Amino acid sequence: MNTLNIEEYTKIFAALGHPIRLNIACGLFRNGKCNVNTMSERLNISQALVSQHVKILREAKIIEGKREGNIIWYSICSEYTKKLLECVDLNLCSCQNK
Repeated sequence: MNTLNIEEYTKIFAALGHPIRLNIACGLFRNGKCNVNTMSERLNISQALVSQHVKILREAKIIEGKREGNIIWYSICSEYTKKLLECVDLNLCSCQNK
């Protein structure tokens, strides 16, 4: 794995700098994959709002989506982000299995 430059780290930190996006990333880190509908239910926010935040995480290359029929399953694709989230107290994240 190559070392990221400061600009790439800045993009990751900026994308994770919002509570909703951090919750989404923590939930994906903990659960492996999730779809927008489930994220919306677990975070108790609208699907539209979740989709906006998912878009930002995708653009930052933190998560990726894989379509299975009508559902897109999102997961973390950035090894750097996984390493960062390993250091975060995951009890802060509310997007977990019920």
